[in-house]
Amino acid sequence: MTLPLPSLRPGWLLSETKDFGGLSARDFLARLGQQRWRVEHFPCASDSAVRDCDLLVIDLPITDPDAEGVLDETVSTAVLNAVPVLFHGPAALIATIGRRCRLSPVPLTPDELPHWWGPERLDEELIRNTPSLPITSVTLGRYWAAVETRDTMGLAAMAHLSGLPGGKAASLDPESMIGMPLSTVATGLRELSGMARTLACAAVNAGIPPPPHAVTGDGLLSDHASPGKKTVIVGRFPALQAKRPGAIVLEMSPGPDDLPAEAASYVIPGAGELLVTASAWCNGTLSGLLRLATSIPVTLVGPGTPLSPALHAYGIRTLGGFKAVNRNAIKAVIANDGGVKAFKEFGEQVLLSAE
Repeated sequence: MTLPLPSLRPGWLLSETKDFGGLSARDFLARLGQQRWRVEHFPCASDSAVRDCDLLVIDLPITDPDAEGVLDETVSTAVLNAVPVLFHGPAALIATIGRRCRLSPVPLTPDELPHWWGPERLDEELIRNTPSLPITSVTLGRYWAAVETRDTMGLAAMAHLSGLPGGKAASLDPESMIGMPLSTVATGLRELSGMARTLACAAVNAGIPPPPHAVTGDGLLSDHASPGKKTVIVGRFPALQAKRPGAIVLEMSPGPDDLPAEAASYVIPGAGELLVTASAWCNGTLSGLLRLATSIPVTLVGPGTPLSPALHAYGIRTLGGFKAVNRNAIKAVIANDGGVKAFKEFGEQVLLSAE
């Protein structure tokens, strides 16, 4: 099932508010443009520019009376084509513009813009920024998939919803993918789950060069925890009792000391910190978890973590990923149905932080 981008309720960036947390509206819009989102500012060049853009920005008030009619038509075109609209102006104008355009914009401060834009757009951004490097090798195992180019390797955990016996893609011929561009395979992120999504995750990771400023670490130890607040961890990692004593653990197949994944909405809001297995990205559940984690420090952990700074803008403060060193040894482990414990010695666990 291919998912469309969710529609956004029009936003109203309040011009009276100061920038918060170091983020300004200008920074937010500039970042979108740098990450290949199409942002149009009113007045626009044409109706087609409005229909084809990813975000329409309107600065208010409009001083030219003749432009008011054009404004109404432009907003109507955007809304009919499901294009997000961001108004920027004084709060006193919200009711007036709302009545004229028959909209109810949600008031926003600068630091609320990324959450309004939504973690559901994270996958689409990764797709747009995956290079067209040709695939040289695909390795599939029971638990992991690896996609390679001449110079890179990307890993992804097998999605539990693949619908294939034992989680292994017995019917898929890896040789058929040789020579395909990473960017083509990456479009599988538009699927909710399944093998296409798993391979897309691996392809995206193969398209991200290891950041030179990453440091050594597994992401399970952190200084972000808030005193008096619980740490919530999605996924049962090894040695958690020693590294995170007292943490609340959510699991799809919960053990005696875990809570079921369905309890996420009860324990994540108000937590002091959230650690999430990268498998949540592979199985399509990450965006829902990020929606629950407003203003909570989030760390994404595991060999399938995309080591891209772009993820920081979607609420992920720290990325705990994996840099492949001995690629042949890693492929051999995966092909023989081995897991992280068996192949982690053939690479480096690294951390990339927003700070």
